[in-house]
Amino acid sequence: MKTGSNLLQWPVKEVERLRQNRTVFDNVEITPGSVVPLDVGSTSQLDIVAEFKVDEKALKRMNVNGSNTTYSCQKSGGAAEKGALGPFGLLVLASKHLIEQTPIYFYISKDTKGNFKTFFCADHSRSSQADDVDKEIYGSTVPVLKDESLSMRILVDRSIVESFAQGGRTCITSRVYPTRVACEDVKIFLFNNATDATITASLQIWQMSSASRQ
Repeated sequence: MKTGSNLLQWPVKEVERLRQNRTVFDNVEITPGSVVPLDVGSTSQLDIVAEFKVDEKALKRMNVNGSNTTYSCQKSGGAAEKGALGPFGLLVLASKHLIEQTPIYFYISKDTKGNFKTFFCADHSRSSQADDVDKEIYGSTVPVLKDESLSMRILVDRSIVESFAQGGRTCITSRVYPTRVACEDVKIFLFNNATDATITASLQIWQMSSASRQ
């Protein structure tokens, strides 16, 4: 399905030739306030395809007074800011104890007319303990059509994270500089900081080989 108003951006098909060692996670339940580690082996170079479903009862419970009608990725508190329906998503290039992490996530708000609005964000604020690197929060709204699940694809290449929401309707490029982890110690987690919604996630995650070896 198409919006008719979005210029789509997506990785070139040839990137898929680098995929290897696929790991599949089906219907992983992420309760409010939880962080779920994903065991996929080495995580410094990944191709991640993820789909998220929000508890329908939580969507129905949400009303205008209980939502953040002025939400903005850039002006928010990032992945740590809790709302009724977000943020939730993935923590990539994360250290074991989450001292360093780069969250890629959705946040759902509701406007004054009762319409849901979905944001897609990347939070650099805790991506590195270095002082002289970018620690901004980036993102914008992303159109979600009726009956669509929320979906993202993330390409991780050591210090670069390319994120695509809803088939490329919104895209974010991140350059991060974690200091506490060697490549073999990098972790990946699902997280849900929504206060009133259980999220169900299904993922396919591939380790990536070097392009120079193809």
